[in-house]
Amino acid sequence: MEQDQEELVALIFGDNPPENWKDNPEFSLYLSELGSHSVERISSEPERVAGELHHLQQQTRDLAASNYKTFIQTSNCSKEIFQEFANTEQHLEKLIEKLPDFTEKCTQFQTVAGD
Repeated sequence: MEQDQEELVALIFGDNPPENWKDNPEFSLYLSELGSHSVERISSEPERVAGELHHLQQQTRDLAASNYKTFIQTSNCSKEIFQEFANTEQHLEKLIEKLPDFTEKCTQFQTVAGD
């Protein structure tokens, strides 16, 4: 069975088969499906695949167009979140810069208060 699949892949793709095709169960299923078709059906396969590709591309375009507003809102939210993280990072850097001086003053206060 595996030898038959390798021969079929070699016939279809020549020396450039898809990467990891042996690990892809859907690819193996497709090869099995091809093996069960008539010559006429197999000869029309490129047109069928091209039509399916066109249909999927159109669906993708339609989906992108219908969700454009959501995409823009998500993009704006991401931008705002990034800006807030940048602000937080700046505040933390300032805090870290001031911590040694604050620690020193606390130590001095503790010493004075202890006397």
